[in-house]
Amino acid sequence: MMLSFQNRITLFFAALFIGIQALTIISVYRVSRDNLIHQLDQNLLYAEQIFQRLLMERGERIAGETRILVADFGFRSTVSNGDAKTISSALENLALRIRAQRAFYIDLRGQTVADTANQLQGGHFIFPDALTMAENNGKAVVFGMLAGKLYEWAIVPVLAPLPIGWVAIAQTVDQHRINQFKQLSSLPLDISIAEFADGNSTLITSSLPAPAQTSLAEQLSEFAERIPGTSQSIDLAGSIYISRLHRLPSAADDQTLVAILQIDFARAMARYWPMFYAAAGLSLLGLLIALAGSVLIAKRLSSPLEALAGAGERMLDGGLDTSLPVTRQDELGRLAETFNRAAHFAAELSRLQQKDQLRREMVATVSHDLRTPLTSLYGFLETMQHKAGSLPEQEQQQFLATALRQTEKVSRLAQELFELAKLECDETSLSPESFCLAELLQDIAQKFQLDASQRRIALSAELRRDLPPIQADIGLIERLLTNLIDNALRHTPAGGQVRIDASPDNGVVAVTVSDSGTGIAAQYLPTLFDWESPLSRKARQDGGGFGLVVVGKIVRLHGGDIQVESQPGQGTRFRFTLPLATAER
Repeated sequence: MMLSFQNRITLFFAALFIGIQALTIISVYRVSRDNLIHQLDQNLLYAEQIFQRLLMERGERIAGETRILVADFGFRSTVSNGDAKTISSALENLALRIRAQRAFYIDLRGQTVADTANQLQGGHFIFPDALTMAENNGKAVVFGMLAGKLYEWAIVPVLAPLPIGWVAIAQTVDQHRINQFKQLSSLPLDISIAEFADGNSTLITSSLPAPAQTSLAEQLSEFAERIPGTSQSIDLAGSIYISRLHRLPSAADDQTLVAILQIDFARAMARYWPMFYAAAGLSLLGLLIALAGSVLIAKRLSSPLEALAGAGERMLDGGLDTSLPVTRQDELGRLAETFNRAAHFAAELSRLQQKDQLRREMVATVSHDLRTPLTSLYGFLETMQHKAGSLPEQEQQQFLATALRQTEKVSRLAQELFELAKLECDETSLSPESFCLAELLQDIAQKFQLDASQRRIALSAELRRDLPPIQADIGLIERLLTNLIDNALRHTPAGGQVRIDASPDNGVVAVTVSDSGTGIAAQYLPTLFDWESPLSRKARQDGGGFGLVVVGKIVRLHGGDIQVESQPGQGTRFRFTLPLATAER
């Protein structure tokens, strides 16, 4: 169904308004999203600091209380006698006073003397690096795995006053501990703790939903390469989480423990949706207003007519290639088609006028070129007429020879001008036929053999038996080759050579005429085949004419191209292409 011009304009403005509103909503969404991500990043940073403080606060408190209790003379005396049962009893009493879950006593050799759980005594303490840290710093609060569980370790040295051992207090960091911290946060925060050791990764505990935990466990290997202290997005079971890594102080150098703080982006974004719904409602209202305004604008809009007027003005300014796109089938479309046809006719008329002007200039130039030999011829003949009885026989012969040469110049120039004019006027009157180019080359070479011998020039033609037939006007091709060979002989000194060759070349036949003559200066090569070129004018003055201009025109009429390579004193090489004969032309 064809829509009216007014309806199209109305729909155009409506679509434009919808596009603007959609772009606005998308921009608002992106800005809000970026702002929210920045805000969540700041919140995660704050949450990381609070998490670090709360998580380490218990260990610092236990380490401080333990240092006070192990400094008691009775405790030092008990551990000094080396009785494991007595030390274990003292440890249980110490753990009870500080509400610890498990306590260890380690001697200076690193042996676990007592364990309140009666499991690890008698062996080496599992975290020797932590003992060194406690000795150097007076205490150590670190995290480490024991029996598949994560513990927070508070380790202090026992001084009497020199170190006689260490006391290690272990508190589990389990899901209950994580949930306590999560409840203290005002954000929809989730916390996961993971271990990286020996190239393996393990999710120790997490407050995420079960599907998200499974997805996180599968992607833990990627977290090993991330930089702690930076926020990144991660897809967990179809939900986007903004995550931040916090590295926990590890009790062992070959073990890395990280806390992953995460916020569900969709839950954080939920408070912005009412704003988006309000923007969509306002956009709908604006669309109705835009539709009403578009109806009024469409009645006054005349852009197609303005385009037509502008195209007409460009034509008046000389832009005859101006055209209008025809994109409709109504009256305006037909008007555009009519205008395009008129512009085409105007452009064709201008081309014909330019061609006629070119012919006028050619006639004027040739008339000037003919005047010189005709004036010279007239002068010699007039002299002979007035002094016929007084001139010696030898001088009369010289005058006649000079007049004959001038006549030859005029004849050559007139003949080539006639050929060029015929080619210009009858561009489409070619008579192409299929013929053997090798035979034509042989005939033309034989025709010039006598002239070449008199000039003492070696003329040779490479006749290839496998040369395919070509499709061309044989008369014009003969004239083309005659001009090139004649030109080569006239500009090659005695003792030189002229060579003719032809060979197949990518679907065409390439013909080459080369000589060892005087060559052509580089500045003449670009305009060598133009009738107004400097070299063409010089050739006409020296008795030549439009030979190369005719050559270029014949090659172009056959759809080929011609190239010339030359260096002064080293000769010239002309190469042109002709089409192969086909079954149907």
